[in-house]
Amino acid sequence: MKVSLVITTINSPNKNIKKFDQNCRKKNWSFIVIGDQKTPKNFTLNYGNFLSINKQKELNLNYSKKCPLNSYARKNIGYLSAFKNKADVIIETDDDNYPYDNFFEDKQLIHNAKIIKGRNNWINIYKVFFKKIINCWPRGLPLDEITNDKINFGISKKNQFYLQQGVCEGNPDVDAIFRLINKKINISFKKNLKINVKKSLVTLNSQNTIWFKKIFPLLYLPVTCTMRCTDIWRGLIAQRILQNDNKDILFFGTTMKQFRNDHNLLNDFEQEIPMYLLDKKIDDIILNLKLSRGEKFYLKNLKKCYDALISKKIISSKENIYLNAWIKDCQNLLI
Repeated sequence: MKVSLVITTINSPNKNIKKFDQNCRKKNWSFIVIGDQKTPKNFTLNYGNFLSINKQKELNLNYSKKCPLNSYARKNIGYLSAFKNKADVIIETDDDNYPYDNFFEDKQLIHNAKIIKGRNNWINIYKVFFKKIINCWPRGLPLDEITNDKINFGISKKNQFYLQQGVCEGNPDVDAIFRLINKKINISFKKNLKINVKKSLVTLNSQNTIWFKKIFPLLYLPVTCTMRCTDIWRGLIAQRILQNDNKDILFFGTTMKQFRNDHNLLNDFEQEIPMYLLDKKIDDIILNLKLSRGEKFYLKNLKKCYDALISKKIISSKENIYLNAWIKDCQNLLI
């Protein structure tokens, strides 16, 4: 399979980026780095493909002509570039995640995973992966679900997983509230655990995520919401469409450790407020939509979800500018 690893950065190449670069060369994976306005002008890689703003414009994509600067959603350009390169698998992460050697293992569609029983109930997926019990939750989990400890397991079973989410230990993807009340964070996760979330509701991020070609249209990161919401809301929509299509989502043990870039935690908190208030509303809205089944309807279903969220004024109507450009590019590139 042809694999592409996609990240964005506004920093100079650090030890994480250099390890991605070196190991992508060894694995013969494509490595795509999307720059932005703040990315150093002299950014260079030994192997990977760094796309400056000018190079992004040269891709002749509808989306790259529309996407604003200084936006995490420019990562969409990286996905589209991977589409152009005929990728079969896209792996995404961030520049503050250090990959362990097992991060670079061959990616498999089929896994034997333990099934979580239940239907449309929120779960704290981190609790399954902790090495020791701790009161911690992933970014995006509704705050009134933090203390919900009920996770019921069924049998382990082999299945195809077109969307696979890994946990990142160290300073993992938690929200600003957790960080504000926990000054020192160094969390360890299990490595060799695989969980099929089935019909449960989980939060999905963009830190250690694997997408297979059949579901590439669902990679779209919304532009008009805050950076701290974009991948979480993308994940809610993708999860709804995949569950409607009877496709399961895999969570797997850690293959990375995060050494978090500097953040203003109060600024993070402000950006996360819509997430705290609206995640359950978003899920309720899209859960009640009548969606079509089958991969050929994924773009149609994506548009239907965003139309519903726009009509409820959860997402700005300006999102259509970027979403329609994404849809056109997907139609051109994923034939």
